[in-house]
Amino acid sequence: VLEGAEALIRWKEEAHGEGPPNSFIPILEKDTLFPRLGDWILRTAMLDGKKFLAKYPDFVMNVNLSYAQMEKADFTQTVLRSMEETAFPAQNLCLQRSRGIKFALDDFGTGYSSISILKELPVDVVKIDREFVKDIERDDHSKETVEHISGLASVYGSHVCAEGIETIGMRNHLRRFAVDSFQGYYY
Repeated sequence: VLEGAEALIRWKEEAHGEGPPNSFIPILEKDTLFPRLGDWILRTAMLDGKKFLAKYPDFVMNVNLSYAQMEKADFTQTVLRSMEETAFPAQNLCLQRSRGIKFALDDFGTGYSSISILKELPVDVVKIDREFVKDIERDDHSKETVEHISGLASVYGSHVCAEGIETIGMRNHLRRFAVDSFQGYYY
């Protein structure tokens, strides 16, 4: 069953092909215009998400936010205005907890996503970073890590999503753990 999707942006260039977000987002985040790009991504994700809502009423559109967006004084108003203009329902949006919007802890286990955040914030979804999932078929450490992260998230009542699923074998291995949903190019 399709539960949701994550809005992802890619950089396409003829000479170099397609670039993943981690190759250009850190550079763009330093640009003062980046919040405008983030607003465009949010609005586009809502418009695209509405197409899925027609068939899957419980569909949730996940949108990553940058610190540059959230630091803006009018951030909340921008999100609410985009929701109103696109007529996108709050309960089908996952980015922060406000007015019924779900809050997901993305890329759990890397960067700013740490165990202490689970304890301090009411997180609806914990998304296990693909770094811990990519070798799940052949690496016992990856299996144990995913098992512990999913168990810990469950203790705090969070839905667990594994990111970076690229093969049926990865999905089948992850089904052994307390993982509620899967996300990746396989789907």
